[in-house]
Amino acid sequence: MVSCPSSYTLPAYVWAALSILSAVLCPFGLYFSNWLEKESNTTNDGTEVTTYSSMSSFRYCKDESSQFSTSCDSYYSFGEIYSIQWKATTLLMGVGACFLVLVALTSIFGFCVKRLFNVVVVVLTVIFQTMGVVLYTAGILVFPAGFDAEEVKNMCGDNSSTFHMGDCEIGWALYLIIIGTAIGVVATCMAWTTHRWRDKEEDYSV
Repeated sequence: MVSCPSSYTLPAYVWAALSILSAVLCPFGLYFSNWLEKESNTTNDGTEVTTYSSMSSFRYCKDESSQFSTSCDSYYSFGEIYSIQWKATTLLMGVGACFLVLVALTSIFGFCVKRLFNVVVVVLTVIFQTMGVVLYTAGILVFPAGFDAEEVKNMCGDNSSTFHMGDCEIGWALYLIIIGTAIGVVATCMAWTTHRWRDKEEDYSV
């Protein structure tokens, strides 16, 4: 049996696992439209039918039979996104996802590549992960500022406004993003702590 020559310590294994989990949850939640959801009940030929509408910063579903639809529509161009706030959210999270995935891939290589984490790789990894988490956090905070858009009012009711979602509810995809970002914060704190410890030991392998 071939074993991987990893130089990971136990805290590094935990950091790698958290980094990978964050890089899976955040882009996964970004892909689906279920950030805002609304459930509607209609009667068709005497039968009550439940449909679901949802929207994210760049995707939307209307009157779907399932909350987990993958056939939602996307905007044809960046300029078609409802509001400047949601354009910012899409851009922030899109770039943040790239950083988090890059860090996760680096951590995976670290399982089998001994001495991968020299001083340059360590510093870049910590910086990229910090940037990814900061960008996702900013996107989460900016997103509710776009609730006053006309399209949001059409789905969530006229009582929706900035930072008020009206008749809609937070969807499972946004919860995934929030959880993934929180996990990323923990991983980032571990990365900074481990980096300072390595500086004292003058050893830049993980």
